[in-house]
Amino acid sequence: MGTSGAYSGSGGKDGKVVRDRVADYLDGLSSADGAGSDGQRPPLDPAALQRIINLIRPRLSSGGAGDGPSGGGGGASGDGTGSRGGGGPQRTAAGSARTAGRAAAAAYAYSAGDATTLQRLGLDYNELRSLGDDIEVVRRIVEMACSTSDSSIEDHEQRFVAAEVAEWVMEQGRDGYRLTPEEMVRQTIAVIIAETLLVETGDLVNSHDLADVAESDIRDAAEAIAAQADLSVDGATEDEIGRAVEAGLERIRGIVGGGN
Repeated sequence: MGTSGAYSGSGGKDGKVVRDRVADYLDGLSSADGAGSDGQRPPLDPAALQRIINLIRPRLSSGGAGDGPSGGGGGASGDGTGSRGGGGPQRTAAGSARTAGRAAAAAYAYSAGDATTLQRLGLDYNELRSLGDDIEVVRRIVEMACSTSDSSIEDHEQRFVAAEVAEWVMEQGRDGYRLTPEEMVRQTIAVIIAETLLVETGDLVNSHDLADVAESDIRDAAEAIAAQADLSVDGATEDEIGRAVEAGLERIRGIVGGGN
């Protein structure tokens, strides 16, 4: 969950707003072991956290070559806008969408027995099946999706998102359920937002006595934020998922705007 060590958020106006809202929520969670006067724990309003989207930078208007769903670049690029400030992770919507899209497509293909798609992604279906261990399958998918690790915070985020998305897709398929591409895209957007929130507030959340409860509430809030996006998904290839995830993140950015 989130990061360990001394990282305490990206800074900047948007980062401070999100951290302040989470700190207020955690203060309420501490009182009476997280239960209010009616016996329920205090709510975490998704609207209070939606400015987290401004810490996931958009693509440069000039095109941001190499950082899109089918590009070869990672999440760190120069495609930022405005006053993000604070010297935090150089995360981008395009970079996050690219790696998560590859992981989702690979997990979907593995669950469907689609050896052709896996081969295109550099994976061997029979070899993965012979492992007999879904954890190792997810690890192989993450290594394919995220390429060489550079140990940066954004690299950590992308790997965590890729693993969680791949695991979720495979879990849905175990009972024979066939996910729609839109379901995969929306869940991927939610996971990207959740991990960004958990990284940016990790020093606050991880030290709390009810950290598990707080993480669950943050993930629920991320799903509610992701639900705002009006999605258009063409299919389940890595490029189609990646494009739809990036577009969904940008639609949420348009809804949120500068915040208040």
